[in-house]
Amino acid sequence: MRRPISMLALASLLAACSARQQAPQSALAETGQTRVGHQRAAGIAYEHAVELEVPGARMRQTATAVQQACAALPAHGCTLLESRIRGGLTASASVRMRITPDGVNQVLHALDGRGKLVSQSSKGEDLVEPIQDGERKMAMLNAYREQLQTLAGQRALAPEAMIKLHRELAEVQSEIEKAATSQAQLRRRVDTELLTVAMHERASAGQAGKVKQALEDFGDDLLHGVAMLITFVASTIPFAVAGAIGYAAWRRLRARRRHRKQPATPAPDQP
Repeated sequence: MRRPISMLALASLLAACSARQQAPQSALAETGQTRVGHQRAAGIAYEHAVELEVPGARMRQTATAVQQACAALPAHGCTLLESRIRGGLTASASVRMRITPDGVNQVLHALDGRGKLVSQSSKGEDLVEPIQDGERKMAMLNAYREQLQTLAGQRALAPEAMIKLHRELAEVQSEIEKAATSQAQLRRRVDTELLTVAMHERASAGQAGKVKQALEDFGDDLLHGVAMLITFVASTIPFAVAGAIGYAAWRRLRARRRHRKQPATPAPDQP
C-alpha cells in the first residue's frame, strides 16, 4: 500500500516541477519582448509598425507609457506625431512617432510585459534618386544665382535691366529655399524612422470581428432570403393553378352524378 502512495506522490511532484518549468515559457510567449532588428542602407527611409493585444483596463496606461518613453529620449530626437485612445466595447489606442534608429528599440522596451504581440512589420522607401536629383538642382540654382550676382555688380547696366536682374535674383533665391526645404525633409526621413504602436483590447477583439462580419453579411443574407422566397412562390404557382382547375372539375363531375341519381318526380293526378 505504501508503494503506490509513494509513486503517486512522486508523480505529483514531477508534474508540479514540469508546470513550474513551463510557466515562464508561456508567460514569455504572452508578454515577450518586442524589438526591431535590421541592417540600415544608405538613402532608405524606414517605417515600423507594431500591433499588440492589451487588456482594456491597461489600454490607457500602456499608451501613456509609450508616450513617456518617447519624451524621455530627447537626444534621439523623438517627436510624437499622433496619439489616439478609444474606449467602449472595442477599446483601442495608437501612438505614432519619429525617432532615430538607435531609439526605436528603447521605446519598444516600454512595452515589455504589457501585452501580446499580434503583428510586426518593417518597410523601407528608397530615396537615393530623389536626394541626388535635389542635390543637382541645388547646384544648378546656386551656380545661376552666382552668375546673376556677378551681373548685378556691373555698373554699366541700365536701370530697367537692373530691375529685371534683381527680380530674377529674388525668384532664384525663392527656388533655392524651396529646394533646400525639400532636401532637408528627405534627409530627415532617412536619418530618422517612423514607429507606429497600435493596441486593441484582447477580450473583445474576436467578438467585435464577429459582429462586424455579421453586419457586413446582413444585406447579402437578406437578398438571398428574398430570392429564395420568390423562387419558392414562382415554383408553386403552376401546382396551385392545376389544383384549382382539378378541384373545379371534380365539383362539377360530382354535381352531375348527384343529379342523375335523384328519382324522377311523379306527375300529379288529373281531377
